[in-house]
Amino acid sequence: MAIKAFFAAGATVLLLLLGACSTPGEPDLPTAYDGFVDDGDLRIAAYSETLGDLTDPENLARYTRADILLVQCDQFWGRPSFEGRLNLIRAANPDLKIIGYFRSKVAKVNWVDHPEQTYNYDLYQATRPYWTQTTTGDTLMDFPRAVVFDYTNPAARRAVIDVFTKYQNSSTNKFDGVYWDYFKTTLWISPTVTGMTGEPDMDGDGEAHWDDVDELAAFQDAQYDWLHEMQAAMGPDFIQVANGSRAMTDSLFVRELDGVFYELFPNVGFGSGETFRKALDLNRYNNLFAARHWPRTTNGGPWMILSHRQPVESYQDDSGAWQPVNPGNLLRAIALLTDGTATHYDYSYQTRAAIPAVELNLGKALGGVEIVGDRYIRDFERGRVVLEMGVGHYPEPLAFSVRQEGAVIETFGDMTELP
Repeated sequence: MAIKAFFAAGATVLLLLLGACSTPGEPDLPTAYDGFVDDGDLRIAAYSETLGDLTDPENLARYTRADILLVQCDQFWGRPSFEGRLNLIRAANPDLKIIGYFRSKVAKVNWVDHPEQTYNYDLYQATRPYWTQTTTGDTLMDFPRAVVFDYTNPAARRAVIDVFTKYQNSSTNKFDGVYWDYFKTTLWISPTVTGMTGEPDMDGDGEAHWDDVDELAAFQDAQYDWLHEMQAAMGPDFIQVANGSRAMTDSLFVRELDGVFYELFPNVGFGSGETFRKALDLNRYNNLFAARHWPRTTNGGPWMILSHRQPVESYQDDSGAWQPVNPGNLLRAIALLTDGTATHYDYSYQTRAAIPAVELNLGKALGGVEIVGDRYIRDFERGRVVLEMGVGHYPEPLAFSVRQEGAVIETFGDMTELP
């Protein structure tokens, strides 16, 4: 499919002014784009629900290639056979940040059946007194067999943080931070939850969650409390990254974080329709160029992690040919344009987005991003990235080319590259 370029007559927009419109609760945004570059290299985030054999050098390299690694706490805590495993990763890459998946509001009901997995079992026991109900008195779940506990209660939060700090202090597997799953302004109940009666009612006053002004305020305020209390327990350098629509849209809230996990990018946080276009649109308040200024810059931040688990395997172009699509490739090109953004590759599924087939070494950026119509252009010490926005949504939202040392080494889509 040929993606057409649209050029305003003689118009060249330098990405020096953010020009982002404000929304209620939005602070003033920086008036200048600072062209921040960490060290000139593309940063990569790896996510794995179950790390493989870390004594296998090839498997170990899959994770140590990254700059930040997201793993499950319960794989490394409460399982004696996994003690010391994270040290293998740290020995191979001492600069790698390792953060643990941390649930913000649920406990799994089957954790009580496995007391030998002591971390999960301890979390079950810590949260059990604070499980919530629906308006009919049914147990409130937001995913199958995942019970919502009342994290608006300070005692509940304290009990959970006590479990976390217990294992952080006693285990040989230490984390540099947590990945919070997830922060939203209201509860979201997965459609896969079946058989639950009534409406969510976390405070037990008989009024449904989504209609209860007091409950919604407490729900949102307690998310700030979570972050402050975790930071106080773990210290100022402890990394906190979160997913959820609030983390992608509320800049005041994100000031408390070190980064944002853009789950299924750009399908969450940017409405519907031309979501790729919206993510790079300077007139949208939470575009990536603006959002990069929201989080803290402590301990390597901001960690703006673009993620898409399942690539569209193929699409049929205008000539009738089937073309493969790997979102990791698209996100890597966007990451190069938006600086402190790390590209996410999901290692938990072997055939999905993984280590890039083409390694890039463009060096430091020579400046910001030049926008010419639907084109985004950025020059680096050893190359150039050109991205041309297409329809703005999957399966072929955009086209791009990456030039390194005078040669085009990676392309996607159909475009005429600038010289």
